[in-house]
This record gives sequence, C-alpha cells and structure tokens, in this order.
Amino acid sequence: MNAITNYFPKRAIHFDFHTMPGCNDIGTEFNGREFAATLQKAKVEYINIFAKCNLGFCYYPTRIGTVYPGLKFDLMGEIIHACKKAGIRVAVYFNAGLSHEEALRHREWCTVNESGQVYAFDKMNHWFRTMCFNSGYRVHLLAMIREVLEHYPVDGLIFDSMNMPVCYGIECLEKMRSLGMDPKDRNAAENFAYRTKIELKNAIAELAHSYNEKLFLYFLGVEAREQPTHVELEVLPQGGWGYDYLPSQIRYIRTLGKPYYTMTGRFQRSWGDLGGIRPEAALLYDCMNSIANGGTCCIGDHLHPRGKLQAPVYEMIGRVYGKTAALDEWTDKAKSVAEIAILAPWLRGNCSNRGNKTAILAGASRMLSELKHQYDVIDDLADFTPYRILFLTDDVRVNETLAEKLEQYLSEGGKIISSGHSALNAEGNAFMLSCLKQSLHFKGDETFNYTFLHVAGEIADGIPDMGITVYEQGIAVSPKKNARSFAALGRGYFNFGDWDLRHEYLYIPEKEMTDHAGLVRMANGDIWHFSFPIALNYFRYAPHLYKRLLGNVLKQMLPVPLLTVENLPSYGVATLTEQKTRTMIHLLCYVPEKRGGTMEIIEEPSIAVDLAIQLRTDGRKARQAYLVPSRERMDFSERNGILKLKLPKLSGGQIIAVEWEQ
Repeated sequence: MNAITNYFPKRAIHFDFHTMPGCNDIGTEFNGREFAATLQKAKVEYINIFAKCNLGFCYYPTRIGTVYPGLKFDLMGEIIHACKKAGIRVAVYFNAGLSHEEALRHREWCTVNESGQVYAFDKMNHWFRTMCFNSGYRVHLLAMIREVLEHYPVDGLIFDSMNMPVCYGIECLEKMRSLGMDPKDRNAAENFAYRTKIELKNAIAELAHSYNEKLFLYFLGVEAREQPTHVELEVLPQGGWGYDYLPSQIRYIRTLGKPYYTMTGRFQRSWGDLGGIRPEAALLYDCMNSIANGGTCCIGDHLHPRGKLQAPVYEMIGRVYGKTAALDEWTDKAKSVAEIAILAPWLRGNCSNRGNKTAILAGASRMLSELKHQYDVIDDLADFTPYRILFLTDDVRVNETLAEKLEQYLSEGGKIISSGHSALNAEGNAFMLSCLKQSLHFKGDETFNYTFLHVAGEIADGIPDMGITVYEQGIAVSPKKNARSFAALGRGYFNFGDWDLRHEYLYIPEKEMTDHAGLVRMANGDIWHFSFPIALNYFRYAPHLYKRLLGNVLKQMLPVPLLTVENLPSYGVATLTEQKTRTMIHLLCYVPEKRGGTMEIIEEPSIAVDLAIQLRTDGRKARQAYLVPSRERMDFSERNGILKLKLPKLSGGQIIAVEWEQ
C-alpha cells in the first residue's frame, strides 16, 4: 500500500481507450454521474483512465500533445471529477513506448531497427513503430506528464510499453559509444535499452513525486523489483498469457514487500475486444487466485468511443466484486505463507534476456502447485532463511556471491533441490557448491537423447518399474562414494532426430544402461540433484511421473509439510495466507480447458468432495475453524502438531479460517 496514505485498492478497473481515427461521435454518450454510479454499484474503488493512448491521441485539452480529432470536451477531466466526487480514486494512463500519431508526425522520435527502418511494415501489429526514449520524444513526454500533474488531482500514473526495443538511432548510438558500449554487440545494445527505460522510469518518478509524493506509479514493461510504489500484474489468461503465468509471477511479486494486484480482463480474446465477454466463473477465478496469493483485484475493460459503459459488463463485474468484497475482513493485509522457494535470479534483471526461463519457472511452479506445496518464487537478492528448501530449477547459474550465500544457507540447516545445469558456473563447466563438487563426477552435457530413468529405493513409490523417458537432456553426472544415485539412466539405440542420409531416427527404444545418474542425493541428504531439466520437461510435455518423482523427493526432505489436501484434484489450488491471529486456507477447484486451437476456457466451477485437510500448527493452538464468509463452524482435531479438518464438498472456491489462541 501507499507508505504515506496506508491505502491500496482492493477492486480496480483498468480502462483502455485506444481509439482509432474516424470515430467522429467520440464522447457523445458520456455522462459523468452515470459513469461513476455504474462503477460504484459494481464496488469499484480505483480506476486507471486515459491521458494518452497507443494511437498517440490525448483525451484532455492538451497544449503539448494531439487531442483526439472531434473530441469537444475534456473527457479525462470529467471522468476524474465525477469519480472523485463519488469517492473513486483515479490514476491516468500514458502509453510511453507507443504513440502512433506522434510517430507519424515526428519520425525522428521513432526507434531505428537493425535494418535502419523506423516503420516495420512487415510486422503489422501494435509495435511496428515504437518511440525512442533518447530522442526528443523524452522531453515531449515529460512535458505532457507535467501538464497533467499541474491541472488534474490524480491519485496515480501508469505508463505502458516501457520496454523499449533496441534502437540504432543516432542518439542511442552516440550515447552507447560515450558509455564505452559497442552498438554492434547485441547484448550490449539490449543492456543499453534496459538502462534507457530505467532512466526514464526514474525521471518520471522524480517528476511525479515532486508534485505529489502520495502518487501511485506503475510502469508496464519494467521489472517488478524496479517498481517504485506497487505492482500491477497484467495477466489475461485468454489473451495470450495462459493460466501458467499468474502462479509463477505472483509468487515472486508477493515477496518484494510492495502491494500488488492482478490485472485480468473481461474480454473473450484480449485487450481491444470490445464485444467480447468471458464466462463469469473465469473472471471470479482470476480474482480469487489473486486473493489466494495475498493480492487484490483489477479487471481490464475498454471504454467505447462514445463514452458509455456497457451495462452487462458491469453487472458481471459487480457480481464478482460483490463476492470478493465479502472477503475483505479475512484478506485485508493478509500475507502469504511459504516454506519452499523457487530461486529465479533472472527475474530481477533485463526481461528481454530470459530465453526459456519463463517456461522453466512455469513448469516448476506448476509441479509444486499440483503437489499442493506452499512456495514462493524469489530472486538472488531475497533472504533465503525463511525457507526450508530452495529449488534451483534447470538453469540457475551460480557466481561466487550466490555460491557464498547458498553455502551459508546450507550451513544453517537449509536444503536444496537442483536440476539440469543449475549450480554450475556461468561457463557451465564446474559446480560452484562444495557439496556438489565433492559428491558428483561432472562429465559435461548429456550426449544421449533420449535417456531413460530407472528409479529405485524409497523414492520409487508410484513410479513404474521401467525406463521412463527423459525428453530433453541436461548434464551427465555420476555419484562419488559419498553420494547415492536414486535413478540410473539408460540410453537409446540412437539419438532422437539423428539423420544418416537415409532415415531420421524418430523411434527410440532403450538399448542399455549407462553409468550416468538421473537423480543423486548428496551424502548428508541436504541436496538432491536431477541431472535433467525437470521443470522445462514438465512445462513442455507434462509427464506426470516427473511430478511424482519430485513429490517423493520432497517427502524425504520435508516429511511434514505446512499443508496437505487429500482429494483435491491436481488442477486444484491450495494456498495459505495469514493475519495476526488467524490463518486462511484458500481452496480453488476450476479447470482451464483448451477449446479449439489456442483458447483456454473456464466456463464453470468444478466440484471436489470429501477433502481431508491437514495444517501444521507450528506450536500454535487453534481456537476455532470456520468457512468464510458464512462463519459456519467446522469440527477439527489437533494431534502431534497437526490440525485436521474435513470439507465435504468444494464447488469452485472456498476459504477456511483458523483462529489461533493468543
């Protein structure tokens, strides 16, 4: 929340208003009192509205920018006035990286690509021309921001498309060279673009807070750790983000000590789908998932050019927000609880350099969620000590600073699961943790493909006694005397995809065992290493036995987890949040179903029955347990530090509150 006002919105609306030229009746149906009353009825308390849209048009009487042709009144100003009068706070939106009208009239303000183009007509999407933050556009944009701050009582500012692409315009070339950077080095050029957006973000924040230090500021395209006041996690599951994005990202954002909400959308497809409306169950799921992770809610809409809100949309939003408002007592200032952390150092750096890291993170997150473990996602600047286990997934390269921090964590009783190339140095030729150096023979990248896991010992529960295919390979390792292999690796007759000018080898039966290990436990049991990229494999192919194997390892490392929920399907979500005197168990049971070529749809809630819940009490004694918000009491028992509850039926979502004795 705002550190000065102690306020952060629980129910927000983000309005797009990207209005193509030619809407000559713009604003003709706008009525400020009706607009604000519709939002009030839907329980909205905060909105993002438009100063300057993607097209580069302004919706207030600017003396600096370009007013939308035919707009005859101060639309932005009237929205602000009406909403403030109704007690609704208002932030205003500028698209920083896109401004097509200004790009048309000031080609010198555009980014220049590697081919020397300012317009990439072959792309024909929103970003076929973008603005350069080192050109005269920077001064122009800052002047517009100052103009708005001087004339309107806004509560915040939001800036879109801040992730400026690499630019080879003269201003950028000269500045790169002045900094000793080689413009022909793609990595250097990308780092310079990252530096440029951070510099603009800082300049805007300094300007904005010189007018009002209470302002909320958010920059879409700037990494979460760099946000100055809060985070707005944009994720439209049906709009290209999918349902794997939110869990992995919100569990990182919730560790940063800043308030946050999830910005979903009411659209069937994505932004700009003015006539599209999602199933109500899908919208409710998005909001409840944010709340289950300690966040609040924002729903994206697109205002019609004539300025009238669409009644069916706000009737649906009102029903959804009515249900979330009933939870305020149990969600206000609630904090998420976790005992495992996925370590993802790349999240704090330049997001343009992440490669397959997003898929790795999503795969790891999905496995832990399906196993119902309580986990965060952290970067390397985080405090490791709150977590019992760190999961270094697939490609967490370790420098000396991180190695020292991990060694300290292990010395204090922490445990590590690593996989694939994780725990290696940047060059990928040596382990950086002493225990791995002492316990494993490292033989470089795995050259067999496919390989086949043969799982043994106490972690073989539920794993068939056969070679289990490993689809994408990691590194080749074998245990030394002070370590133990729990999964030997077999090799195929051929490598998948080999070509001998007669055949491409696509059918790969297992031939024989190798001396390589697929899973090794180090001597003291504090580190387990999967030699293959288990998370990336799970994201791409979803082999359920990989999840089972990870679950078996976690049972060895964490025999009594914070929470277990029997009979909640694998797609169900179980999380914990806490307030001072109570713990909330959040249960969600919805199935995103793929329909057609690309669309994932939630049309109705799913039902689970006879849920058996166990919550570790960690020395506390329960006073009562009940359903939220009905306060219907639940019977429970406590024994050996475990609180047991039964929920006969779950339909969609349910919160259970456990009140603790003081």
